[in-house]
Amino acid sequence: MRLNPREPLLYHNALGFAYRVAGQYEQAIASLRKVVSLNPNYSPAHLTLAICYAELGREEEAQTEAAEILRLNPHFSLEGLRQRQPFKDPAVLERDLAALRKAGLK
Repeated sequence: MRLNPREPLLYHNALGFAYRVAGQYEQAIASLRKVVSLNPNYSPAHLTLAICYAELGREEEAQTEAAEILRLNPHFSLEGLRQRQPFKDPAVLERDLAALRKAGLK
């Protein structure tokens, strides 16, 4: 952030993503909430928030984020996401997809 203060959205989104992959969901949520406050229509932040909330068992919040994802992209599908995600470890992707299913996405 110190090196490039002009891109707080990208910084906080990347930080939130990293926290999520590390299993630090509360820190991820805090960072991603900053992203959403800067741009409420930034769907990658809503996607990661849905995963975090589902992993924490916060079903209602996960479903709220899922609804937001569908509002932003009515054609969203988990299969489409599977084809676009560049995870080296397929177990990470499968865990994300399971969390998004818990949030109500198909």
